[in-house]
Amino acid sequence: MTMSNRSVAVVTGAAGAIGTEICRRLQARGYAVLAADLDPAALDALQTRLALPLTTVAGDLTDPQTIERIRDTLETRFGRCDVLINNAGTVITDPFEQMTPATVRREVEVNQLAPMLLTHALFGLLQARHGQVISVVSLGSMLPLAESPGYAASKFGLRGFMLSLALRTPHNGVRISTVNPAGVDTPMLHHEARSGGSPLNFLGTPLQPAQVAERVIRQLSRPKIENDISASDGWLIRIAMLFPNLYAKVLPLLTALGEKGRQKFLQKIGPAASHPEHSRDP
Repeated sequence: MTMSNRSVAVVTGAAGAIGTEICRRLQARGYAVLAADLDPAALDALQTRLALPLTTVAGDLTDPQTIERIRDTLETRFGRCDVLINNAGTVITDPFEQMTPATVRREVEVNQLAPMLLTHALFGLLQARHGQVISVVSLGSMLPLAESPGYAASKFGLRGFMLSLALRTPHNGVRISTVNPAGVDTPMLHHEARSGGSPLNFLGTPLQPAQVAERVIRQLSRPKIENDISASDGWLIRIAMLFPNLYAKVLPLLTALGEKGRQKFLQKIGPAASHPEHSRDP
């Protein structure tokens, strides 16, 4: 086992828009980065965009062997893990009643089960370093989404896991943070805009990936258990969820407002490329 002199961070969904910005900022802070992503070609492209070399692991995080390869790479190459950033995610925009059991399972496994199992697999390494787990969750982890019930359920679950794990920090020393962004201007949001995703994503101007990455990196020095982007949206959602029956009644109005925002966003991004957009990795 080789012990690195540099702090080591793992980033999942590393080749996506948010993941790229997170990796760039981690390197600027002197971290060695293990970048994990489903797409090996995207990881190669990521390497060309960054100033320093990365350690990469390509694979599906729902496959236990991918998680084992991440842990084994950390142990053999670095001998440590200081930060785990659970960033990978997916959204299925097919109507729930038209989804197959496999797609229902896939959404939950990617968004909830995979980060739980990866956190579990790396927890010993993190505990040895008094390390940190940061999960990019979503404001959708608090707000029911009629068009994306599987996404909402899986993000509700991930948020519950992280908040519960945070209660154990005094016992195990591993700090826990969640970052809950509203809609973010990424290929995943483009996919949602064009294929029936929730109009509530477009009630406000979508965030930029750099804004989410900055909030993630802020947790390294000023950790908070929960971070909403924006804070006002987070409070509005919390208030709305005190009255779920009323929320159902005002939802048509919110949907109409969001649809106007969606049309404006579609005008901004233009027509889809000739190849299908991916709905994975924010």
